[in-house]
Amino acid sequence: MLACLRAFRSLQGRLMLSILACMAAILAMGGVVIHRVIGTHLEEEFNTLLRDRFAFYSALAKVNASGVGNFSMARPEYDRIFAPDSPDVVLMWFAHSGKFIHKSPPAMPQSPFPGVGPTPEDIVLSDVHLTDGRHARMATKVISRFPGDKTSVPPVRLLLSVGRDLDSVNSTMARVRSFLVKTGYSLTGVALLVVFIIIRRGVRPVKSLSGQIERMPLSDAGERFALPGAPSELQPVVSRLNALMDRVGTAIEHERQFASNAAHELRNPLAAIRSQVEVALSRTRSVEEYEETLDTILESQTGMQRVVDHLLLLARLESGHQFSEFAREGVSLPKVLRKAWRPCFEKAEEKRLKVAWRVDDPGKDMITSVALLEIVVRNLFDNAANYTPVGGVVRITARVENGLCDISVANTNPGLSAGAAEESFTPFWRSDPNASGHRGNAGIGLALVRRIMNTMDGNAEAHLDGEDVVYSISFPVVFVPAETSPEPGVLLEK
Repeated sequence: MLACLRAFRSLQGRLMLSILACMAAILAMGGVVIHRVIGTHLEEEFNTLLRDRFAFYSALAKVNASGVGNFSMARPEYDRIFAPDSPDVVLMWFAHSGKFIHKSPPAMPQSPFPGVGPTPEDIVLSDVHLTDGRHARMATKVISRFPGDKTSVPPVRLLLSVGRDLDSVNSTMARVRSFLVKTGYSLTGVALLVVFIIIRRGVRPVKSLSGQIERMPLSDAGERFALPGAPSELQPVVSRLNALMDRVGTAIEHERQFASNAAHELRNPLAAIRSQVEVALSRTRSVEEYEETLDTILESQTGMQRVVDHLLLLARLESGHQFSEFAREGVSLPKVLRKAWRPCFEKAEEKRLKVAWRVDDPGKDMITSVALLEIVVRNLFDNAANYTPVGGVVRITARVENGLCDISVANTNPGLSAGAAEESFTPFWRSDPNASGHRGNAGIGLALVRRIMNTMDGNAEAHLDGEDVVYSISFPVVFVPAETSPEPGVLLEK
């Protein structure tokens, strides 16, 4: 029983069950129609025969001069027609008195007797049960006969009823029903066999695809789905599944690389901290030396904390968090830029970088996520401060126009090609593969910039402009409504 239920849960089983139900309904309706047509035809033939028999007996009915009713025929013919085994049931009696004139054969209709129509010309057909148990149909009508064929006297009204049993019709219809049922079963069996073969061949590609999906390893092994000769309806499914597998494989590889790089970024600073601690503990040192070691450890820990924070934020954004989930407030664009540049000031001084600013102050605060915007700008500034050659130039430009905030950071090219500049947005990418987090950038700052811009419905791009490499961002902004706003100005710093 359970096996049957499992079979009907499959696509093939459901198709078979649906087709079986449809075929049964069609065959049943067809059988009913055929049975009804044959039954109607037999009934019409039987009624025609009954009316013909009534006309025959009506033509033979007579009343003699003495007022005795009978049938005008020779005795041998009379005995033959009205024999006990005759299929006809013939009743005739006087309409005015109800006195029977003729009863043949001995079986009589059970009460009440067949009635007559509203007018003498109407023949009434009625079904009755005979006393011997047979089911018969009677044709009844009032007929008028002149006694002794004398038209000078009033005619005598006779009631003539002629009937035949319906056993032959009923047995014929029973045979028709039996034939229709047997034919229906046979046709259903043959049709189901043919449909089973067709469906089995039709769902074979689906079964093949299902088997491939079931056997597909959970880990990406480079296997893909293939259904040669499959119907055109399944080809898009196979293509989409393969595309999905490619994406899953890429995501798995990305996650593996991401975890490996993250572990590498955290391992090196931890190793450096441990080394510094071990050296400090190897012998007794002065307070100044311990303080220097602690400062170095704190610097390494601060870098590690920033890497972890960036990793968590990047993972949060990659998991589908929307810009609306971050708190937004009004902020001045020049203020954000000055705050983000402050940690880079010392390094820029050490490398003798020339910094040129051109910031168009919109004169009113922007409504945005200050935390995300500060991270983006800080990473762009860090990238410029870290990789601009000694004595190079950094140009910072910002403006708000047509509802968009555009910020670009151009610095002297440290040797990047156009392709490498665009590739720098890839997580953990570095121009120097041998650099590590405790000696250089962790390689996720620019990746976080692009991901945040995507979340803010903006974009981040990189390109070469002469001797400079330019990183630019653009994102939509709205402003805090204010009754009065200062006049727009230009903020210049050098």
